[in-house]
Amino acid sequence: MEKRVKKLDHTSHLILHRTSQKEVRDGVTVIVKGEGIWVYDQNGKRYLDLDAGVTRPVHVGHGSKELAQAAYDQMCRLAYFTPMSFANVPAMELAEVLSGIAPAGINRFIFECGGSEAVETAMKLAKHYHYYRGDKGRFKIMSRRGAYHGVNGIGLRALGTVMPMRQVMEPLAPGAAFIESPYCYRCPHHLAPQNCDMACARDLARIIEFEGPEQFSAFIGEPIQQAYGALKPPAEYWPIIRDICDRYGILLIIDEVICGFGRTGKMFATEHFDVKPDMITMAKGLTSGYVPLGAVGCADKVMEPIEVFNHLHTYGNHPVPCAVGVKNIEILERDRLVENSAAMGDYFLDGLKNLQDHPSVGEVRGTGLWLAIDFTIDKKSRAPYPTANLMNLLARAKKKGVITKTMGLALEFAPPLTIRKDEIDFALKVVEACITEEEKALGL
Repeated sequence: MEKRVKKLDHTSHLILHRTSQKEVRDGVTVIVKGEGIWVYDQNGKRYLDLDAGVTRPVHVGHGSKELAQAAYDQMCRLAYFTPMSFANVPAMELAEVLSGIAPAGINRFIFECGGSEAVETAMKLAKHYHYYRGDKGRFKIMSRRGAYHGVNGIGLRALGTVMPMRQVMEPLAPGAAFIESPYCYRCPHHLAPQNCDMACARDLARIIEFEGPEQFSAFIGEPIQQAYGALKPPAEYWPIIRDICDRYGILLIIDEVICGFGRTGKMFATEHFDVKPDMITMAKGLTSGYVPLGAVGCADKVMEPIEVFNHLHTYGNHPVPCAVGVKNIEILERDRLVENSAAMGDYFLDGLKNLQDHPSVGEVRGTGLWLAIDFTIDKKSRAPYPTANLMNLLARAKKKGVITKTMGLALEFAPPLTIRKDEIDFALKVVEACITEEEKALGL
């Protein structure tokens, strides 16, 4: 029999991430078990997990004995050895597997503990690349307003959203610049898509010229952004960014931490666009969240000038999560979960589009099993939906047995890739009921 627990409150010794003291005083739900796309709390209540563990890593679903067995077997064989001057078999195997499925040209890999570390490592690789080529002044990183690239050290410079995470830690390491994101529904340049000429992408050249081209090391961006809710840019966006990076000798880092391993209906979201990155960062779906693991993949050209990568994390290239990563990719391919993401994503998106007649539903969008409803209180002006009412939507959904989350002014959906049509139907029914109830409360 499982041990009975109570909600986490102020008497607990555990510190939670991004959780207010008020939430703690009110009592925080404790998730004690997961099966497939369902999780259970301390009272045995069952919830449909519409965001794959909320931070979206659980691609193969909860409760995989195969992944647990892979970790156990590797721990018994070799639990740890240094990533410096020695190699281990699972890390070598995972690098080999990734070289066969990664975007074209990405064939060298290093493994870290998670996405934030992967981003920081990619930035270090970019600096090493320029340094060993004699461009020692190239230290700046270009990112986008609305970007999220983790919260570690130099990677925090590229954070363009969740601003308290950035502001509390300021002053940061110098060397960050930002362009606007391709948020067409609420264009930051106040342009219409039919006549904007991709100003948000072309502005990259202007900012580089203003800051000084000789100072820039890399541009980093998510192929499909999370900040505004599953935001896919127009097809011409990434080729323009790639062209500008090439023009100024800047490396292009594509952040696949969320998008990779089937989330968008392809193994990597880069496959949706005509773009060739110099580096990609990975995490989350790499092990389906069962053990911490992040990775950086790069092209040969990045490593060729680097004599020594002056970098060391104790748990880099760790054999246990690498073994889980190999098994996880095997499951994704064997069970055709990437294909299921594409098919179920289309089905889910069609269902969400049926909600567009609601007065508060501004835009519905999605790619694979990464979808969002962008809300407004005025469809003509696209005026922002109150944050308090977004939070009410989450609370209503949770009460009805569905866990989801917000991004920007949107509700975001990113369930395990194992989800079925009947489970999507249940989710749609709950989401529509919550929207209807909140619109009534708002008087819409």
